[in-house]
Amino acid sequence: MSSSAPAIPAACARTDPAPAARSPHPLRLVLGYVGRHRAYAIWTLLFGTIGFALSFVYPWVTGSMVDLLTRPSSIATASRERELGLLTLAAGLTAMLHAAVVYGRGHANVHLGHSVVVDLRRALFEHLQRLSVGFYARARTGGLLSRVIHDVHEATSLIYLGVIVAALDAAQLSLAVCLLLRENLKLALACLLLFPLYALVFVVMNPRVRRASERMQAQFSRLTADVCEQIAGQALIKTYTAEAREIRRFEHGLWRHHELVLAQSHLGHLVASAGEVLVHCGTTVVVGYGGLLALNGELSAGRLTRFLGYVMLMFGPVRRLAELNAGYQSSFAAIRRVRDILAIEPSVVEVSEPRREAPTHGHVRFENVWFRYDGERSEAEAELAADGDRRAVSAARSDYVLRNISLEARPGERIAIVGASGAGKSTLLALLPRLYDPSSGRVLVDGTSVREYSLLALRSAIGVVQQGSFLFTGTIRDNIAYGRPEASDEEIVAAARAAYADEFIERLPDGYHAVLGERGVNLSGGQQQRLSIARALLKNPRILILDEATSSLDAASERAVQDALENLMRDRTCFIIAHRLSTIRHADRIVVLDQGRLVEVGRHDELVAAGGRYARLLECQTELG
Repeated sequence: MSSSAPAIPAACARTDPAPAARSPHPLRLVLGYVGRHRAYAIWTLLFGTIGFALSFVYPWVTGSMVDLLTRPSSIATASRERELGLLTLAAGLTAMLHAAVVYGRGHANVHLGHSVVVDLRRALFEHLQRLSVGFYARARTGGLLSRVIHDVHEATSLIYLGVIVAALDAAQLSLAVCLLLRENLKLALACLLLFPLYALVFVVMNPRVRRASERMQAQFSRLTADVCEQIAGQALIKTYTAEAREIRRFEHGLWRHHELVLAQSHLGHLVASAGEVLVHCGTTVVVGYGGLLALNGELSAGRLTRFLGYVMLMFGPVRRLAELNAGYQSSFAAIRRVRDILAIEPSVVEVSEPRREAPTHGHVRFENVWFRYDGERSEAEAELAADGDRRAVSAARSDYVLRNISLEARPGERIAIVGASGAGKSTLLALLPRLYDPSSGRVLVDGTSVREYSLLALRSAIGVVQQGSFLFTGTIRDNIAYGRPEASDEEIVAAARAAYADEFIERLPDGYHAVLGERGVNLSGGQQQRLSIARALLKNPRILILDEATSSLDAASERAVQDALENLMRDRTCFIIAHRLSTIRHADRIVVLDQGRLVEVGRHDELVAAGGRYARLLECQTELG
């Protein structure tokens, strides 16, 4: 077989548009989720409207009371007392109504905000499930965890702080300005002259606050990712006595985050202090210029008191905006980080009308398959760049991992795939369940391209047993039934028995209801592997992939697992990746890969007699073994 590779097909060159360019504005993204819970949004807006309307009662009551007390004494005392009583009653009723409105608005707003949190987290998690394994090969788990938990919470805090509050504040500001102009045009204009100064502060400072918020959240994401890695790597850390070094590294990350929090706080409070200056300058204008107008007889004491109350209501939204501005900018930064993940387009997608019947024969063909990881780069780098942790893809990963592979496996055949590390064995079989798509060429199952199947139909017909069996926290029963949650207890026990797992399960105090630790740490490697085999047996796939299923086991565990694998492989199309060539002597065909190329195909005896790459691999293992 010739090892020379034909020219790389033009179809292999792929240019993916940047998905972020098509993403919505952050505020529009959040408002889209608010629209799903419009009933609570309406209740929040209604209570808020009543609340800000009631706020205007107090200045009117206070001003009217001052006018009442400063009227000429010729008015009857009884009439004055009756008017005073009505004003007091109005103030009391307003206070009680205001308390009810504060409760109603707060409760409705929390219901609205947390409903959006639930929707947005679910949408983000669902989107993450659609991204390819290439994304997860490069993205940091802790960074993604930070997006789903922390950033979504920060993003939706804009609802609590701003969306409805901003609308109500705009209405309050507009009404207050109208009332001020009605009370006294000259004094109102004097107060309004301060607003351009405040707008200038916002235009200059807000971009800085936003950038500071983005840096702070990116550092928090990196910190979360570091903690996840340090917790997952505790065995290694303790083995190398690196606890002190890891503590110092974590402390350095903490202090870096602390510095960024202070930087954001510094800028945010500068804007808040500018708001306070504006509020107090407005009060000073009212006291000084308004007092002058009152001395000249253009304003009564009551109207000046009302004016001062309306000024405080006008500056209330300005003060709130200044105080909450850092929160707004932090929320906007978080929305952008969430939006950037949602904007990533999965590299593996279904066709518009996929075939929903699962393949039943297990006839597999690889036709002129080329593959390299560059096609997956856009997914992973989008996430890494957003965390300020851009990493270059190595040159080795950008080259072709598979080169013009053509291979056929007939139903029921056992095909072993061997080769040195990095030859492309696992990558080739990852194309079968569409964990990746070929850069060029086709993969067919039962004569149909895998791209034409729905992912559910295709993957339901494929079982995988890997070198490192992944077990979820939960019971043994739940882990075996992961591929078929509806399976009966009898079916689960039968699968465990066929996998030779029942012998150790029944020795456990709680049997099949025994709870496993994270990733099954309270089981041995052989026991974990047998549970993985039981899980595949229960799924009953037509095609089976065994990826180094016994390479990390001791001799006794390997014998038990091999017996279980024999039960699993019976009457299925099987692909077996193995470093130990002694375990694949009886395969129907052995495929040898070398640097992404298929260099040999044949039975064990044929390949040994040929004296090629397989024979050399076997000779090396015999010398080492």
